[in-house]
This record gives sequence, C-alpha cells and structure tokens, in this order.
Amino acid sequence: MDKLFLNGRIETLDSHQTVCRAVGVSGDRIAALGEEAELKQMAGPGVEIIDLNGGVLFPGFIDSHTHLMIYAYLLDGLDLAPPGTSNIADIVTAVKTAAKKNQPGEWIRGSRFVDYSLTENRYPTRYDLDPVSPDNPVVLYHTSFHACVLNSRAMAVLGIDKTTRTPPGGVIEKDPGTGEPTGVLHDAAMNQFVFDRLFDRDLQEMATGDRVAMCSRAMARFAKAGIVAVADAMVTPEGHAIYQETLAAGKARVRVYTMPELAFADSFIQSGIRTGFGSDMLKIGAIKIFMDGGMSNRMAAVKTPYQCKPHGHGLKLLSRDELGAAVKRIHAHGFQIAVHCQGDDGLSDLLDAFEAVLGSRSDNPLRHRIEHAGCLFPELLERAAAMNICVSSQPVFFSFLGDGFVEAFGEDTADKLYPFKSMLAAGIRLGGSSDCPVSLHDPRLGLAGAVLRQSASGRIIGPRQRLTMDEALHMFTTGSAWLAFEEDIAGTLEIGKRADFTVFAADPRELPVADLPDLPVTRTVLGGECTYEK
Repeated sequence: MDKLFLNGRIETLDSHQTVCRAVGVSGDRIAALGEEAELKQMAGPGVEIIDLNGGVLFPGFIDSHTHLMIYAYLLDGLDLAPPGTSNIADIVTAVKTAAKKNQPGEWIRGSRFVDYSLTENRYPTRYDLDPVSPDNPVVLYHTSFHACVLNSRAMAVLGIDKTTRTPPGGVIEKDPGTGEPTGVLHDAAMNQFVFDRLFDRDLQEMATGDRVAMCSRAMARFAKAGIVAVADAMVTPEGHAIYQETLAAGKARVRVYTMPELAFADSFIQSGIRTGFGSDMLKIGAIKIFMDGGMSNRMAAVKTPYQCKPHGHGLKLLSRDELGAAVKRIHAHGFQIAVHCQGDDGLSDLLDAFEAVLGSRSDNPLRHRIEHAGCLFPELLERAAAMNICVSSQPVFFSFLGDGFVEAFGEDTADKLYPFKSMLAAGIRLGGSSDCPVSLHDPRLGLAGAVLRQSASGRIIGPRQRLTMDEALHMFTTGSAWLAFEEDIAGTLEIGKRADFTVFAADPRELPVADLPDLPVTRTVLGGECTYEK
C-alpha cells in the first residue's frame, strides 16, 4: 500500500452497506478496507498517511450527463442565471458593461437566463440588446441550451434575416408585425446557425496552451464539488482533441466518458472504434441523439399542449422514421445510444425505436439510455423498464426550474415529472447528473433535489417520487457507474476498484436536507491522488 486514509468513516456503498474506518491504496486502486490498526499493520513503514479529520469518505461522485467542454467555453461569459438576473434591464446592463470592455467586433457571450424568472416573463430580443451593443455581436443562451438570443450585429454576421429558412426541428421567432427575426432561436435553428458555427470555430482558434488551461480550469471546479468523473453529453471532434491535449499535459482532473453527437457517428463507425474505447481517464461512450426540445424552453415534444406560451406541443428534432433509422444503424454497429428526450410524445417514438431493435422485453446489453426522461409517465415507464432502458436524470432541476415546470404543465402533470421513485421500483438503472451548464454542477444540489423535490418558491413537486438520501447517493455513484459500464471498477468501494473518493465533512444522511448544499466537500481523490483539498 502506498497510502492510508484514516481518521474518518468509510462508506463503501457496497451491496452489504459495509462501513469501515480505513482504506488502503496501492497505485490507483483500492488495496484494503478495514480498521485502522489492521491496515496500519498491513501497510508497514513508508506508507503515506492521509488524515480525513473525521470526515466521511464515499465512492467518488460521477456526473452521468453534463457538458463540461461547453461549461469550460462559457466560464468567462456572462452568467445571467436567477436570482442574480431578475429582469430584462439586468441583462441589458450586463451586455452594456461587456460591450464597454470588448473591442468592436468581439463577440459577447452569456448564458443561463430563464425567461419565466424575469419580471417581464419573456425572452430578451434584438430590440433590447441593440442599443447597448451596436458594435459587438451578442449571443445569450437560454438556460435550457435549446434556445438563444442574438442581437442584430450577430444576425448579420451569421447571415440570418427575414428570408432565412427555418430548419426542421427548429424555430426562428419573428416579429408578427414586420416578419423580421426577433433574435430568438430554438433548437435546430440555434444549433445550425449559431452554436455549431461558433463553438468549434472558437476552440480551433485558441492556442493549445489556452485550450488546456480552459479545460483544466473547468475540471478543477468539478473536482472541488467532489466529482471524479463525468459523461460529457455532447462532444465534437474539437472537444475530443482538447480532452486529449489536457490529458497529455497532465492537467486532467476528472475522468471523461464522451458522447459524440449523431452527426459524427459515421466517422467512429468507419474507424472501428466502439463504446468503451480509450483509457481510464478518457473513454468513448454513447452516440448522442437529440430527439426533442427542452422542457424549460417549452419545446419538448408533448401530447397535451403547454399551459403557457407558446401553448404548443413542442417539436421533434427527428421524425419518427429518422429516429428509428438512426437507432437501428447505431445499434447494429455495437454502440451504446443515449437519446435526449423529455416529452411524452417524443418518448413514445423513442421507445418504439428501441423496441424495434431490442424487442418489447430485453436485457439491453448495450445499455441504451434516455437522457432526462422528464415525462416518463406510467405507461411509458413500464415499457422502458421491460426493455431495461437506463436513465440519466437531473434532480437539481427542481430547485432551479421547478416553478417553470408547474407553469408549463399544471400542478397535476408536474407532479408526474421525473418519476425517480417509480423508476427505481420498476428496476430502471438511474444515474444522477447536473446537465451543467443548464444547472450548477454541484452534486450536493442534486442530492437535495432528489430528496426534497422542492422548487425555488417552496412547492414540492411529486412528493411520492421523493428518494431517500441513500437512494440519492446511489444515483451519483453506483447508478452513474452502471450507465458507463464501469460497475466493476467504480461506484462502490471494494478491493481492486479505482481509488476514487469524495469526502464530506459529515454524512449527508445525518443532516437536515436543506443544509446539504452547505456541507463542505473536504477532499476529492482521483486514482489515489488528491485533486481537491479544502
């Protein structure tokens, strides 16, 4: 053994819920678990002693669906999240301040505004932004990352005007009087005209050292929150390259399970690479498909219209036939499939597509996944469980976006959203995640959300779907490990598994849940090495 972690409590979360007082590490793996005196005797002289200072050590937390590279890219942009931003004037002021600092022609980027948290209960538009940013293109991403707002300078740069055709699966909002675009774009329109063109271009133009510094800085923030591994749920080739550069530079602070977008699936298929290719630090995961819009921008594909603007059924980014063909093709080549799908109409199409390749009952050997699964209502849940479809979901959404869900769906339907308790009861493997930067990446917020299901206004959404703290802890450990085929090396503390640890100052199960977001993370350990220490 190289290291001994002592003077704390070790919660293994194994099948027997074993608790011990010390853990020994050899290299990057767990070598021993037991009592302090026993392990000290086994270790012999020269072993490094790490004092836990009375803390509680858990298996390292895994965020099974996040957007680490996008988070890194936007770290220096405007953070427009509530409650710091409460009205359109706050957004305009932030853009005005940035415009004064930036050179003419330089892009201003912001993210995480929530239209229904603003006093005006609407999106900002080009008409709000133009007076304070005439010389700078501006793009502000809605917190859902399924919509954005552009000013007139940005639309001119990107070639968007009155004649621009709206792509299938997208919306370009227009002024009803003039027919001119207001600057608000949703889903496929945002991706095609804005994000797909700016994101990779900006990353390509950065020097290698700057790319590594950007990625490492973001990873350090995840490590500070107690996270040892993430699944990046939308990775482009340029993002893959930056992860490789960061790893080669010795600056990686979390493990990454990448999800290449559907648009890049053919290059992986032709290369012979499959899910699981890579190393313990950087591994190819599922092919990511976007089925519908987001629930927080009211564009998830639902059967019953939303009860607020735009009062529609949302949209599907792929037709039923397109989705079925994509699932069939990727499944045939042995890839895991991860599908963003929120609305019940979209989920119905998705389960049909899975059933076409798996049958109505299946062991789901490739562990095909649904990302989010907000409207997985009872009949849909039953079908998903019969096929052993996995789910990665985000309990942190309740505190940040919950009031908007109630406004959009009504109280009765809102109580049926994200049915975590029912998923577990049906045997569905459930991984915990943040969807950062849609919401904050801190897993303590996710644990609290899973147990409380409480919105910012204090409303409890779906009280019967609340999890126990034990169940919530397993979401972010054993559940997330399963979704990445890593249950044999991660998710619990057992001899031979990775020495990945998250250490809290106290046991989350012994605190009032409302106090959990303030519980200190005192240490994060990756492969036996400390990546964060308070």
